[in-house]
Amino acid sequence: MSSTNTDKLRLQLSGLRRDFAEDESVLHERAAQMLGVDPSEIAELEILKRSLDARHRPTFMYNVEVALERAQALGALPAGAQLAPEPGSLAPQRFEVKKRERVVVIGAGPAGLFCAHRLAESGVETILLDRGQPVEIRGKHVSALMHRGELDLDSNICFGEGGAGTWSDGKLYTRVNDVRVRHVLETVVRLGGPAEILVAAKPHLGTDRLVALCKAFRAKLIEQGCTVRFGAFVRDFDVERSVGGDRVRAVILRDGERIEADRFVLAVGHSARETYRWLAEHKVAMEAKPFAVGYRVEHRQELVNEIQYGRYAGEAQLPSADYRLAVNFGKGEEHRGVYSFCMCPGGQVVPSHTLAEGVCVNGMSHASRRGHWANSALVVSIKPKDFAGFGDIEGLNDYGGLLAGMAFQDEAERRAYKLGGGGFIAPAQRLTDFKLGRKSKDLRKTTYKPGIAAADVAECYPEFVTNALRKALDGFERKMRGFVSEDALLIGVETRTSAPVQITRDDDSLQSRSLKGFYPCGEGAGYGGGIVSAAIDGLRVAERILNELSVLS
Repeated sequence: MSSTNTDKLRLQLSGLRRDFAEDESVLHERAAQMLGVDPSEIAELEILKRSLDARHRPTFMYNVEVALERAQALGALPAGAQLAPEPGSLAPQRFEVKKRERVVVIGAGPAGLFCAHRLAESGVETILLDRGQPVEIRGKHVSALMHRGELDLDSNICFGEGGAGTWSDGKLYTRVNDVRVRHVLETVVRLGGPAEILVAAKPHLGTDRLVALCKAFRAKLIEQGCTVRFGAFVRDFDVERSVGGDRVRAVILRDGERIEADRFVLAVGHSARETYRWLAEHKVAMEAKPFAVGYRVEHRQELVNEIQYGRYAGEAQLPSADYRLAVNFGKGEEHRGVYSFCMCPGGQVVPSHTLAEGVCVNGMSHASRRGHWANSALVVSIKPKDFAGFGDIEGLNDYGGLLAGMAFQDEAERRAYKLGGGGFIAPAQRLTDFKLGRKSKDLRKTTYKPGIAAADVAECYPEFVTNALRKALDGFERKMRGFVSEDALLIGVETRTSAPVQITRDDDSLQSRSLKGFYPCGEGAGYGGGIVSAAIDGLRVAERILNELSVLS
């Protein structure tokens, strides 16, 4: 652990290597070699990050922090070394709340949970509302959907405690460079998550751990004085109109209950279609945004291991391999990306529908990632100008076309439902047949429990989506020989990669540009792209509110 002894020089070192067959004890010697000191001069060594480089012979890469006993003997710092930050310098800011207000947080996904936690621990009266159910009840609804095709429109893989990420791989890594990342991970560990996530370059929890974590998070919120309510669908809000600007005064639940507060944080997920509609009806500042659509591809995990690890694929020390693929076409306004997304090693394909007659799929893994199958989304980026690609479809021109992206998603899901034959059976096709434009004659079994039906999945999308993905498969195959194989299945459709709109807000106050006291937040508002980035945005909003409440009015 880090020491506060001022007689020791603390340094952070990056790029230390360890062969997968070596023990981590070699890091002490490698650090000494980098610094040009005797190993005995390194009093302490703490691992900060561990990653796996599998490009040639599998090698583990480390960032570490060391404490040197005799700092005066060290000359200029070598490449890869820097002074460590002062202890406590990266700790979250503390607030002394002086103005008493009530805050309602709508949505118990990562953004809502972390926002409510930050507010409640600082003494703010906080009410957390979610349309879905707590995980122990939600789990029964998810099981009914998977095994019997019974969809609860409020409690499913998209809605309920923990948000859409609860039944997923539980990835906790992000490309967002923010000191709050560490705070998010440390909070998860304090709530019972494994300490390993603090050092893993690609930390993940798995659905099995996420369920337990949600229960612990809820208990902590209640302990802090937060009111947590499930089955609380917010269908509208009450707006006070004034010359100085409109302000939200209350939210109205489905049963007519009215809940007043001073501030409201909207932290719904990317599938909150009813919410987008009533926001549009109230003319809340929003704009259409790009997202991506495609399918889930499923391979044998053994094949992915062989492609990624080569002759080392059978080594027990190595985790189930993952991958990340991307091909880009065109430039500027004509640019279109095709890429893998939310890859789940050793996982399964799951139903993430929210429409009674629509099929949408996603992926999940348990913590061990030791399942026999791997899956990932293969998606094509689309822009607002593409939303009319289906032609004149239902909802395309609603609210001046503001929700056209949502209409595009709905149409693809309805087509997938029809191709599958109903009952949430998903259309599927061998990847090789998709590439050649022919319907598969037979299909193997898959991890998607509701079942699959052979179909030409290209019928789910406009031609530009299909053509871009087919073209990209050549690039994917060059990067991963064997990726385009007879055994690989393409399962349709995946449309919920991110929100189809952004609820715009002021850069400084983080409030809606059209409503005072209203804070759009997280992935559903267009300000996040995963568990950690959504949680960070929830923290940012909470801190903005706390900063205002910490100043006497």
